[in-house]
Amino acid sequence: MESSRTALRLALTTAITLASASAFAATQAPGAAAQMPPPPAAATAMPRIGHTTLKHFVTAIRHVSQIRATYAKKLQAMKGQPGAARGIQVRAQQSMIAAIKGQHLTLPQYNNLVRQVDADPTLRARVLHMLRQ
Repeated sequence: MESSRTALRLALTTAITLASASAFAATQAPGAAAQMPPPPAAATAMPRIGHTTLKHFVTAIRHVSQIRATYAKKLQAMKGQPGAARGIQVRAQQSMIAAIKGQHLTLPQYNNLVRQVDADPTLRARVLHMLRQ
């Protein structure tokens, strides 16, 4: 049970990291301001998430957590080498994004699901249950 919660916490943290990285990358592209989607309205009701989407999301969480653990070890070995560490961070982010896309989710969809899981205790319980299976 604790490992499921840890995986979910890592997914939430990773989603924030990936969202920040994507936002930074978007600001580096020409015309980026026009491409940025508006932030979600906090007061809107969240739609029900289908079982298939949730399965893809849980699988993405597992993959992202594994990638994060793998690259954390590599980053630890690069202490004192900021250039090399930055390259590893970029590869880790690219791998995580590829893992999310490999589950038929876009990065905004994944991040939205993370926000929904964070905000809805019932949905969080469903995700934790699926992570334990």
